[in-house]
Amino acid sequence: MVARRGGTVVFCEVKSKGGSAFGDPLEMVTREKVRRVRRAAEAWLAVHPECSDLVVRFDVLVDRGGRIEQMRGAF
Repeated sequence: MVARRGGTVVFCEVKSKGGSAFGDPLEMVTREKVRRVRRAAEAWLAVHPECSDLVVRFDVLVDRGGRIEQMRGAF
């Protein structure tokens, strides 16, 4: 997900799992996932040069049993 708020563009990875028996959703944000999200952000920014002066931030939203937690600047 990509969102803009003021002078910041946020690339946000959203994760959830079917239950605690399957581990924490945050565990799914691996080095490979971070690499892919960063590459996608670079491609998106290349197509949207009007956003080149904005601050870029990477967040992770985690759904833990219906409770949403936001990790700002996760990577």
